[in-house]
Amino acid sequence: MRGLRVGLVERGDFASGTSSRSSKLIHGGLRYLEQGEVGLVLEAAAERRALTRIAPHLAKRARLVLPVHGRTGAGLVKFRAGLWTFEKMAKVPDDDRHEIWKRDELLERVPGLGTDKLVGAVIYTEYITDDARLTLETIKSAKRHGARIASYAPAVSIAESRCVTTGGGGKSATPRLEVHVRDELSGRIVAVEAAVVVNAAGPWVDSVRRMSGEGNARMQLTKGIHLVIARDRLPVEGIVVMRAVDHRMVFVVGHGDIVWIGTTDTFYPAPEERPTITREDVDYLLHAVNRTWPGVQISDRDVRGAWAGVRPLVKQEGKSPSEISRRDEILIEPSGLVSIGGGKLTTYRQMAERVVDQVVQRLAAKTAPCRTAEVPLVEDGEPIPMGRASLDTSEVRKAIDEECAMTVADVLERRVRANLFASDNGLDHVESVASALAARAGWKNGRRESEVAAYRSRVAEDLAWRAGA
Repeated sequence: MRGLRVGLVERGDFASGTSSRSSKLIHGGLRYLEQGEVGLVLEAAAERRALTRIAPHLAKRARLVLPVHGRTGAGLVKFRAGLWTFEKMAKVPDDDRHEIWKRDELLERVPGLGTDKLVGAVIYTEYITDDARLTLETIKSAKRHGARIASYAPAVSIAESRCVTTGGGGKSATPRLEVHVRDELSGRIVAVEAAVVVNAAGPWVDSVRRMSGEGNARMQLTKGIHLVIARDRLPVEGIVVMRAVDHRMVFVVGHGDIVWIGTTDTFYPAPEERPTITREDVDYLLHAVNRTWPGVQISDRDVRGAWAGVRPLVKQEGKSPSEISRRDEILIEPSGLVSIGGGKLTTYRQMAERVVDQVVQRLAAKTAPCRTAEVPLVEDGEPIPMGRASLDTSEVRKAIDEECAMTVADVLERRVRANLFASDNGLDHVESVASALAARAGWKNGRRESEVAAYRSRVAEDLAWRAGA
């Protein structure tokens, strides 16, 4: 949109890593105010407003309820003061400003809460999104503006190009880089030359940096898991905050006929698309739920889906996972590679704007100003419902023909979210989706059967922690 020629290569399916495995909240990050991260809070608030402009169908307004406990009402006074400050700084609209519920009103509106030392709650506005759909629509918008896009095309090496001259025959001020990309469908290696290469690989940022000769690790990975249950087992409206056994905030998010619970925050050793969900992870969340709603007693058999993701945080020695800042950092490598790590889903657009500012500076180019905070991602976007039991055939065709879905998991995990939110985890549709893909892509030699088996295995893996009960 600034007039540059852009290509995007993605190692797997779009959003197959962390970008589809968040808590699915576009939030102001009030808790970061307690940690002194004022700049991050203000940026998150501004970006939340931007998303409601460019993709209102992907920003569902929800009221967040934060129960407050104590021997007196002092905690409510403290939170009210903090929220008043936050709303002034973040220019929160009047309709989104906080409320205070006293104890009796809270128990009436959120039935079943434990009453021990409960004094009331503060209520403020957050937004729920479909993170995979937001990623896809960002990519589709880029394509509409002229970007070249390729999925299942991992970068396998990065080196200085042997061709470093400008069009006039002189030496280029900035060495060009050559990226070797493997086409996973054919196995063919393609060389792509670029004036600037941006490494936005999330948990794999250090892996890509090593391709260009950078050996020092800058990323600290942590894992977060979520559990999905039917909403009739825990009838939550909007979002309710719980305190886990270690006093961390944990969310319960109600959407459609489902509720998801998360998240954990533990160190994780290596980047993975599907990090392991352990018995300890699940028990941590179930304990928080059953402590908050003591009469409900959610158990393993209530969990109908689960997901885990890896956060790509910038390393801070000596800090616990929850203490590490969620700020992003841009690294300019000696090779010329531009890497970005850290950050939050909420601030993704602003992160991209800063990266492109760096690209423009390195190119010494005159470009159009950034307009991504104002230009809609799609002209006629409609929300994709999560939590439904059925799957529309035209949705499957769209995923294959218009959104580059190439496997059964691409369709059921990221295009229509059936594996996480449908009551059958998408298993009732796996055969028909595989048949549609086989017909469209010309699969041969048992590919259809292997895709069906692979998807069934993925669903089983998400719930394999039950074996440790």
